[in-house]
Amino acid sequence: MNYCDNFTMLLLALDTSTRQASIALCTEDDLYAEYTWRSGNNHSVELLTSIQRLSAECTIPLQQIDAVVVATGPGSFNGVRVALATAKTLAFALKKPLVGVSALDCIAAQQRHWVGPICAVLEAGRSELYAACYVFEKQRKDDGSICYAMQQLSEYLLLTPLQLVEQLHEQIGASSFLFCGELSAASRQVLYTQMGEQSFFVSSVEAARSASTLAMLAQQRLHRGEVNDPLLLEPLYLRRPSITTSTRKQVLLSGPP
Repeated sequence: MNYCDNFTMLLLALDTSTRQASIALCTEDDLYAEYTWRSGNNHSVELLTSIQRLSAECTIPLQQIDAVVVATGPGSFNGVRVALATAKTLAFALKKPLVGVSALDCIAAQQRHWVGPICAVLEAGRSELYAACYVFEKQRKDDGSICYAMQQLSEYLLLTPLQLVEQLHEQIGASSFLFCGELSAASRQVLYTQMGEQSFFVSSVEAARSASTLAMLAQQRLHRGEVNDPLLLEPLYLRRPSITTSTRKQVLLSGPP
């Protein structure tokens, strides 16, 4: 994935993968507005209102956007679904292309200045982490500006912190790693205990996901003609949602007593 191509479109980017939410309206050259806030579990209530406010404050009708971008997860099951359903609805209603980007890609891209492997992480519950590893190559454009090409070094992973350390040593084998994302104190302590001076950590504030970064990742995919079918785009869950079956249905399904 390359940041160096020149292809400017007006994008609306949405990310509600975790309790943190972020939306942005931007092109490659201009950030018209961006809101990032702690939504908790109120994504379904706050997202549409925030989009309308964003459009009104920028005096840019949604009909003028060129594409809709959405974070596909991993993250909160409900949070991911809210942004994805909203993005699909807007893409259908406005007849605009839809692009899905992993939240882990976005987390890593915000640390693209780091020289060496970057491990983007999110807490997955059950003492596990969502994770993926990346490296960025600095490149120089014809006008002298700097851009970055992203290479994903691992699959999207669902592992305990200890298993993640083993995976990084076996498959990547680098001398040091930068960890970034939403990481609990307990998970961070395990990673640091196992890796010591091989591990570096970005603070939660510095690692906060930015919808404008999500848009820039999508900009390159649009340039290559890579769009998603709204009917086929699915959340990147990595773990199946827990489904509770009601006791009443269990009795009915098991037949007569």
